[in-house]
Amino acid sequence: MEYLIIGLVLMVVVSVLGLLSGRVGDGLFLSHAADSASHALTTNTAGVVGDVLLF
Repeated sequence: MEYLIIGLVLMVVVSVLGLLSGRVGDGLFLSHAADSASHALTTNTAGVVGDVLLF
């Protein structure tokens, strides 16, 4: 019974890693990160600079 559970968990882990590697290869995460960073820097630049200098 334990081998069945371990085998299923390993299959799920391998499947999720395969799906994530496909998304990383497509550049999906990179485009989301770039979009989020550009919005944060353009709308809050004064606040970011203040936080950095006052730290």
